[in-house]
Amino acid sequence: MKFDEYMHDSMKEIAQDVQPDPRMRARVMNAVQIERTKSRPRRMRFAVVAAAMVCVLIGGAFAAGPIVGLASSMNFNQMSTSLDDEAKVEKDAGFTVRLPETLNGASFDNMVAQPVDAIDADGNTVYSYQEFYASYRDGATQPFMTVIKSEYDSDEGVSDKTIVDTREVNGITMTYREIPTIFLPPTKDAKPTAEEQAAADRGEMFISYGSDTREDGVYHVIDWDEDGLTYSINANDGDWTADDFFAAAEDVLNTEK
Repeated sequence: MKFDEYMHDSMKEIAQDVQPDPRMRARVMNAVQIERTKSRPRRMRFAVVAAAMVCVLIGGAFAAGPIVGLASSMNFNQMSTSLDDEAKVEKDAGFTVRLPETLNGASFDNMVAQPVDAIDADGNTVYSYQEFYASYRDGATQPFMTVIKSEYDSDEGVSDKTIVDTREVNGITMTYREIPTIFLPPTKDAKPTAEEQAAADRGEMFISYGSDTREDGVYHVIDWDEDGLTYSINANDGDWTADDFFAAAEDVLNTEK
């Protein structure tokens, strides 16, 4: 069976049984997959993101069918490594953002505006939107910031047990979460335990497929809404604490557009 036929059939099978999950789940796991596959060849990256598209599930009924995943493609040739290109990338994204030179001491690395497609079980794009993405580097922690229009964001259905701290900063509510993640090979034999699946069903854990071996980790994310945009600062594992993420968020708030 051809790869695209396999993906199509797999998505249809999953869509028959899934319970609605939040858009945040797909957004988070999509971002994780992008970070994990940056250094992989384009063909491998396509396979990994396609696998994530099958296994990262979100809810919401649309005329073209229920959404089963988010998919994005990052064109590395369009990635900017200079802050001087901010206006150009903002133009591509369709909105202006607060882009700091550093996040809690982490140095700016690159940025890009990337399209994100909401996919139904037949592989149709139900709707699309632009995401502003900026990556930073700080030793073991490699944070990245994403900005999207708030209408495309939702944390409904994600368990409050993932919330570690909530604070008011300059009148804006910021929520910091730590979400256990499991990546499994895309094979029939690779399965989470019953307890892990139950936690995922409760919105306390994210499970995705596309790795060579099982990988356990923690996804860190702090997000907030401002002027119709949703900002999030994210990192896979690393050594940042909750205070570090709040400090990074304040760096963003203190940056002029």
